[in-house]
Amino acid sequence: MLALLTLGGVALALWAYRFAIPPLPVSARRALPALRALALALLLWLLAQPVLERSPRAGRKLVVLLDRSRSMDLAETPGGPPRAREAERAVGELVRGWRGGSRVEVLPFAARLNTDSASVEGRDATALGDALQALALAPQGQSASAVVVVSDGAVNAGEDPVNAARALGVPVHAVVVGTSRAADRAVVGVEASNDARVGRSTPVRVRISTTEERGTPIGVRLLDGDREMGRATVIAPGSGGEATAEFHVTPVRAGLAVWTARVDSLPAEITAANNSRAVAVEVAPGRLGVLILSSGLNWDLAFLRRALLGDSSLSVATWVRESGGFRSIEPRSAPLAPAALHGQAVVVLDALAPGELPAGLDPALSEFVHDGGATIALGGPPPGLLRYRGGRLGADLGFSFAGRAVPREATPLPAPEARELLAWDDDPARGERAWGAAAPLSDPAPIDPGAGDRVLIGSAGNGPPLVLLRRVGRGQALLVNGTGLWRWSLSGHDDLTEERGRRLWRGFVHWLAEPVQGEPLRVRPERWLTTRGETVHLFATLQDSAFRPIADAVLAGEAQDAAGRTSRLEFVPRATGSYEATLEDPRPGRYRVSVRAARGGRDLGHAGTEFAVDRWSLEEARTLPDSAGLAAVANATGGRVAAAGEASRLARTLQGRALTHTRTESSRMWESPWVFAMVVGALSIEWAWRRRRGLP
Repeated sequence: MLALLTLGGVALALWAYRFAIPPLPVSARRALPALRALALALLLWLLAQPVLERSPRAGRKLVVLLDRSRSMDLAETPGGPPRAREAERAVGELVRGWRGGSRVEVLPFAARLNTDSASVEGRDATALGDALQALALAPQGQSASAVVVVSDGAVNAGEDPVNAARALGVPVHAVVVGTSRAADRAVVGVEASNDARVGRSTPVRVRISTTEERGTPIGVRLLDGDREMGRATVIAPGSGGEATAEFHVTPVRAGLAVWTARVDSLPAEITAANNSRAVAVEVAPGRLGVLILSSGLNWDLAFLRRALLGDSSLSVATWVRESGGFRSIEPRSAPLAPAALHGQAVVVLDALAPGELPAGLDPALSEFVHDGGATIALGGPPPGLLRYRGGRLGADLGFSFAGRAVPREATPLPAPEARELLAWDDDPARGERAWGAAAPLSDPAPIDPGAGDRVLIGSAGNGPPLVLLRRVGRGQALLVNGTGLWRWSLSGHDDLTEERGRRLWRGFVHWLAEPVQGEPLRVRPERWLTTRGETVHLFATLQDSAFRPIADAVLAGEAQDAAGRTSRLEFVPRATGSYEATLEDPRPGRYRVSVRAARGGRDLGHAGTEFAVDRWSLEEARTLPDSAGLAAVANATGGRVAAAGEASRLARTLQGRALTHTRTESSRMWESPWVFAMVVGALSIEWAWRRRRGLP
């Protein structure tokens, strides 16, 4: 369209000078139409708002990102040069190959980009995506014409390098350092149960990768310090696969256990640093004690006991009230007395009023809950939870009863905020459908939740709460309002209903048995085991005797390793009563932490904990180069890929157009004063010339 309009403008200019009288010199007859045609053509093209894009030929700049992570210290052959030396040689060839063609600036990177080429930080990870993102914001990246990445490509942290390279807006070329022919065995991961207890077998799974041919036997050991806890043999699955060795460990002492999985070394392998990896497990003292006190045998008690007895981590003792006193269902020699609460984590009261308990047990139970224990109160048949109003425990519970009538049956309605605790199916959608079909509870009591209560299960139609949680001192009380719980474990059309019922009650008991903060100060690491090169985070909570958080205290401590070296810890406030300290890149090993809190010169408490730092790091998990990852980055940006030995040829063969970027400088022509001056100048010259010749 613009071409047609331009031809029309030229025709109009020629038509305007078609006359023969008055006569014009040949030069004027040619120049005047040309000036008018030029002015009309420029005006027409400016109406299309053209943009001039140009690539500057002067000042082109090449940025080389040089990988300085720990994997670059590896040598492809024993005694051979490390990858870092090959990378330096490749960078030198790039610089020499482009001498005079571009300015070259070399920036090292590992876990982050270092704009100072003389230093590098965070060598225990390779985050190419983060480095490219940081380069886009740095002055070096904003003036770059192209980027060349010199690396083994083993990216193990940070953002996606392909997306980061696209956002950079310039071609990203790659020089791959290292070969995939090196032999290597590695412990990829160690998995252990989070519920380890003294005297109970705990499974530990060790995942192994190797470059060996399929069918090669590989020896694996599990160590506790220098003590061998188990030995296994796995078969190499072939390139790209993983083999799993499974151990069963029985802890003999409580506390933090650090176990190390170690694979036998392979002759002439690229590194032995990844042949071992640790796992840290907090071992509980033993099985959780659950004491059940019931007013008599009933269906709710039967299904509850069946669920808890099927959990090997629980030690269940059941006492049933009879005419002559309490009878133990499990074989017991000692009578039921306050001493029976020692060592228990949860006490279940099944429709048993405080006045019906043996002498001294009601105040002992109140003290047990105040000190951090937990209780589950089952309402049972009428009067339901109203029977717990008397005694010391009833005063602690502090029931608030509604003055309204309640229905004979109440359909359970789980609270959305309690979804995780009430998840009695691995499939959330299937679990919600199961709750929708759950049987109602009978004979709920007219109770109202208190201000600090947490309603876990309400009832449909704005009825009374069916399951609610109440804080009593340092402990917790779970109140179940109604009877007929056994029906939650039976269904004529759902085969998983019984398993769901068991899972629900086991989950309640384990959740209630979690230790509460019994001391004013408590400190815990973010993770029991931290990978080498990562920052250790320690979190502390501080409260007064009334369990109120203390926000204006000063917390200080130290972390000591096995050799006796100490590092000072300074805690900074976070949320109210919560504090955090960090320890940057500690040495591998096991650490003991001691912390003290003070305010106004007065000691508020002290606490301790443990953590461990593994010798294994992300850089040692993958020792083979990843040429495919670097090729994906180059292909996404129009770049090229070459091996380290081909860096010189890459520098010679790459054309300037291929190496340099597609980034251009844009100018909006209709805003240019020079174009405006050309239009005005052409029209002015034509007008002045016409007037001089006496033309209108």
